[in-house]
Amino acid sequence: MPEQSNIIRLLKRNFQRKFTSEEEKLILSFFSQETFNRKELVFMNGDSNTKHYFIESGLMRLFIIDKTGREFNILFAKENQIIGDLITPEPTNFNLEAIEKTTAYSISEIKLTELMNSLSLPQKPNPDSSIRKSYINIQKRLVSILTSTAEENYNIFKETYPDLIQRLPQYHIASYLGITAEFLSKIIAKTTKNKHS
Repeated sequence: MPEQSNIIRLLKRNFQRKFTSEEEKLILSFFSQETFNRKELVFMNGDSNTKHYFIESGLMRLFIIDKTGREFNILFAKENQIIGDLITPEPTNFNLEAIEKTTAYSISEIKLTELMNSLSLPQKPNPDSSIRKSYINIQKRLVSILTSTAEENYNIFKETYPDLIQRLPQYHIASYLGITAEFLSKIIAKTTKNKHS
């Protein structure tokens, strides 16, 4: 059975609605618990009917691979966050991987739609929903990558996700920022040097 309070809390916040105990049981029946090992690929480019994942513990990344084989991290998700591809059930352009051993509760797009219809939930969550916030964060990140220096983007990442600095390998952070791991090392060294000056 899913981490009840977290999934219910997330849906209450996203749809600004309380649920009866019967509705809560129904909600939980739609989710399946899945465990992924570190570096396990959850889905890959070209897969259809991917699922949405509510993370109970662990860390995942959504990424793409270009024609040369270089990986670009698009999104990270940790505890109490949702990750997946919103284009589902169409074939995805993304890859989803567990960075750490991860326990997540999954739901397919079909089951999610069925659940929303069963509960008479609107197809669009409220303006403060975590889905909307994720979309806004992706837009802000895109603007930042296009308008800020790599050092500025690293500092924004550190301020926005201080806990991920400790949890992610530097090469994942570099990929997220669109720079090489070597260049990130130079930025970190410069930042550290400036701190001690």
